[in-house]
Amino acid sequence: MAILSESTIVKENKEVTIYKLLNDSSTKDTSSTAVDVLDASALTLLVETGTGVSAGVVTLEAARTSDYSGTWASLTTVTTNAASTTFMATVDDGDTIGSGVPYVRANISTGITGGTIDVYLIVTR
Repeated sequence: MAILSESTIVKENKEVTIYKLLNDSSTKDTSSTAVDVLDASALTLLVETGTGVSAGVVTLEAARTSDYSGTWASLTTVTTNAASTTFMATVDDGDTIGSGVPYVRANISTGITGGTIDVYLIVTR
């Protein structure tokens, strides 16, 4: 799977990049491509639910290599419980992101019920 889209905004000495990682997804254990975030100061996992969504969980996971085949570490989760809604969770320097783990990915850890989701990663540098 590849990064579906990427856009960057620079303002007041901060760079914010938005990556679209998953599109119209719902299946448990669907994982995105890994993103290099070694120099990030904050990460936000943003999940947009489609019509009919009533449940599901997306996890932001971290590993030391982009192709790590073991169990990735969980940084944060987003629980979806409503249709046509945006859900977010953020980790920053005060959390585990400061540990220097260079790669993160989104993973549907509990299948999405009733519809599909789009998943974005917002990286602040």
